[in-house]
Amino acid sequence: MKNIWKKVEKSKTTYIALISIILVFIMPILFNLFHLGRTNRIIWLFFIINILFASFIGWFSKKYGLSFYNLVIFPVIFVISVFVKYGRYGYFLAGIYLVLSILIYFLFDKEN
Repeated sequence: MKNIWKKVEKSKTTYIALISIILVFIMPILFNLFHLGRTNRIIWLFFIINILFASFIGWFSKKYGLSFYNLVIFPVIFVISVFVKYGRYGYFLAGIYLVLSILIYFLFDKEN
């Protein structure tokens, strides 16, 4: 069991998935706890924070030579949360996150 945990602990994909889960499921709850409105959640969380994180995933995956499927983790988790809780606009945002991650992935070379 310890060997499995050490492999998971070393996996950068696991960290991407965990941060994605926190941003998608935990952060909206925190916004509600601090009585921040729907507009603030959409602007700050969905547009600013998530777009920055999608860009980070593209850069991070390229820098560490991670598999291309790592770019899909965040948008898929976001689509799951949208299906459960939010409106149709979320599907478009997931597409934007994916396209942005792919663009950043191909923008940076391993040499830079």
